[in-house]
Amino acid sequence: MTEMVRKITLSRAVRTMQDLFPLEYNFYPRSWILPEEFPLFVDEVRMMKDSDPSWKPTFIVKPDGGCQGDGIYLIKDPSDIRLTGSIQSRPAVVQEYICKPLLVDKLKFDIRLYVLLKSLEPLEIYIAKDGLSRFCTEPYQEPTLKNLHQVFMHLTNYSLNIHSGNFIHSDNVNTGSKRTFSSILCRLSSRGADVKKLWSDIISLVIKTIIALTPELKVYYQSDIPAGKPGPTCFQV
Repeated sequence: MTEMVRKITLSRAVRTMQDLFPLEYNFYPRSWILPEEFPLFVDEVRMMKDSDPSWKPTFIVKPDGGCQGDGIYLIKDPSDIRLTGSIQSRPAVVQEYICKPLLVDKLKFDIRLYVLLKSLEPLEIYIAKDGLSRFCTEPYQEPTLKNLHQVFMHLTNYSLNIHSGNFIHSDNVNTGSKRTFSSILCRLSSRGADVKKLWSDIISLVIKTIIALTPELKVYYQSDIPAGKPGPTCFQV
């Protein structure tokens, strides 16, 4: 199951599906795998800038097997990538950064959902009705050369923001730097958002992502649990 959370495995799988079903997989940002696609990254960014001089992109670089925000950084130009040694020994995915995220209380946040993959054949997926929202601890501003390195503004990882002086521990689900996802849905509903449609879209995104990864997962599963051998009796969370 660790293959599911590796950035390169996920990126390859979803990009393959984007080629086959572009409209169904349009939720995934443009991405390139480093170091092997670095020349392609440079060329494509140059072409896109030439065709649209007003395009001022920001990119986010994420180590393949990283977690807790370790090694993630933002860049404005391909030349800013740290190619010295680390990228060779530690492959990464670079993606177009979403510069205008939805904000709550002027803060960027993410959503952590809990999905149980019970079976690959048949494909059986369960999703918890509530999740977690993790907040940045500095008010969000669009990326500039001056604020690119402000992790408390751009990265939502708890393991990073817990070290911020602005981190808020709270017993109230509606405040603080960690909140329930249901409290976010309530806020969005009060803004006029169609929460039922949002949940439907989220479930669709979860299913499509797992479908993209299923071929890879089946290979790993069958190598660990050959046909006829009893399956696992526990789940990884």
